[in-house]
Amino acid sequence: MELYLGYPIFIWEGLINFVSVVVAGLVIAFITTFYLKKKDEKTRVAGVILEKRVNAQHEILQFVESNTQKFEMLQSDAIILRELILSHDLELPYDPQIQYADIFSSVDKFHKFFHGFESILEKHKLWLDLKVRHQMLLMNSYFASINAMLVSFNRLPLPNGVKLKEKDFTVLGNKLLLILGAGLDEEFNFLVMDLEVLMVNSIYKLDLTRPKSGFFSKRKASKEVKRVENFLYNESLFGEYIRIIPILIIQILQAYKNIEINIDEAMDYYMKVANTSGADKPHSFL
Repeated sequence: MELYLGYPIFIWEGLINFVSVVVAGLVIAFITTFYLKKKDEKTRVAGVILEKRVNAQHEILQFVESNTQKFEMLQSDAIILRELILSHDLELPYDPQIQYADIFSSVDKFHKFFHGFESILEKHKLWLDLKVRHQMLLMNSYFASINAMLVSFNRLPLPNGVKLKEKDFTVLGNKLLLILGAGLDEEFNFLVMDLEVLMVNSIYKLDLTRPKSGFFSKRKASKEVKRVENFLYNESLFGEYIRIIPILIIQILQAYKNIEINIDEAMDYYMKVANTSGADKPHSFL
């Protein structure tokens, strides 16, 4: 019988096999424990994100839907407004009916909704999917552009002695908002529906990838802003109205105050707001 260090060889072989099995078992146990722990942690994080996202999106949808219920203007009241809208080449999605969301019925309601939308986006943006966040950023920019049009009444060149009071701005803003609400109602509906679809997809297709910081993240953010601008000014119906709305604003003000606005000054204002070419010919706003 062969011996090694005073013990039979088969004992050493058995000991080596035993140690090998123990080491292999420990390695497998360590890897399995590490993997399961990491998987459990990932599942726990996914659960937290999912819960936060569901709650955030539920609050957002509830806010949007509670402020966007539809109204339809009576036919007897809609005749003059319909003629005004069509005469400026604005679209009426449900012609001859005029429908609009509640937020477009008054400046106060629109401002309340606009500021509420900004606040709710700021509150929940960390829990939102990238596509949902982009859609909300797009919608927020859309509302901000409409809000900028309301401010335009304060920038028109008025005849000497003519001043607008706070009440005048409210009345003028209400008139403009109602026209925009009717002309943009279908597009507004699509924006809300797209948001709902993206929110549902973000729940069933949970993406846990974290945004990276640094140069490329800033570049990506810059591209996102450009995408929003491209939609607003080149793809959306609102972008097509950019050249029309300043003229409409001037006509609303002229009719409301029963005044005439200097054509040259008004055209200069129109070109600045609408970003038109210097080769454009002056139009009659009357």
